[in-house]
Amino acid sequence: MTAYEKSNRITEVKLSRFSKKEYQSLLNASESIKDRQKAAQTLCDYLCSKFNMPKSTVKVVNRSQPHRTGYSGRLQSKTLGTYTVQTQVITLYNLTAIKKQVVSIKVMAATLLHEFIHHYDMTFLKLSDSPHTSGFYKRISDLENKLTR
Repeated sequence: MTAYEKSNRITEVKLSRFSKKEYQSLLNASESIKDRQKAAQTLCDYLCSKFNMPKSTVKVVNRSQPHRTGYSGRLQSKTLGTYTVQTQVITLYNLTAIKKQVVSIKVMAATLLHEFIHHYDMTFLKLSDSPHTSGFYKRISDLENKLTR
């Protein structure tokens, strides 16, 4: 079975009981890089320890999101964050692609959960790849729901 097929079949994260405190702290973080960095790393550390996984380092960088524009100058795609498998580093961009405004904390929190699920796929599920399958997005949604209810 391919990594894509495995990823697509798994629709929930393994655990169901989580503290709400760490996620809420991230949602309450100010616009400062230092505040967001600390809250994002705390949430990531908490999740890694809950799943008994190796820790991932979170870097909140004060750069605009990498992006591409078309011939008309309109935004075609942007990168909100990345997960680097070899170093287990999650990078979150603090500024929007075009206007270079501070990213909303809700977008940053959603991006962190997205990148964390890549880490989860590679280290907990031991998939050879972490493709964007419907199962992948269902795992993100499942984790977010469990952190907020």
